[in-house]
Amino acid sequence: QSNNYTNIDLKTVRFKFDIKEISLFLETIDPVISYREAKIPANNIKVYVDFFSIIKNDPKIEKINLSLNQLNINELKKLSIVIKPSNLKSFINNKIKEGKLNVALEIYLGRNNLVDNFIARGSVVDLKAEIIKKLNLERTNFTFFADKTDVLIKNIKSQFGPIKIEEGDLKLNLLSGIKIE
Repeated sequence: QSNNYTNIDLKTVRFKFDIKEISLFLETIDPVISYREAKIPANNIKVYVDFFSIIKNDPKIEKINLSLNQLNINELKKLSIVIKPSNLKSFINNKIKEGKLNVALEIYLGRNNLVDNFIARGSVVDLKAEIIKKLNLERTNFTFFADKTDVLIKNIKSQFGPIKIEEGDLKLNLLSGIKIE
């Protein structure tokens, strides 16, 4: 499948029926995905389709699960061309020096198969970032959960100059501007 921005090469697609959900899902392992010529290292993709919508000849995708292979920071920097907002892209490209990212995405689609919500789960390992000049986060590890309303960062362990963080948590509320708890 291809469009102006996205190219997906699939080796094998398996069709499975989920009896509990009365849903059909398609699964592929090790797809080759490119978005705006940046390669996305996917492990697998599952696309859930409403079974009755297929019978009505109006297929409705309910959910897409995308599990990525571990990304090191250099791979993430290559992918940053697709990241919005630009200040996040700038932070990734200019401030993050090392690290690895593990992420799984659930993308929920609504009317006309447009993105209605998403859930991102994962972890960051061995992060090193320059926060302000000559003051770095080092040996930083954490897990995260994000959707369109909140970002939760849990179990933060890090070294920040002379400050050692053992079990930190951070919550960002995105609904009414960004609020940090």
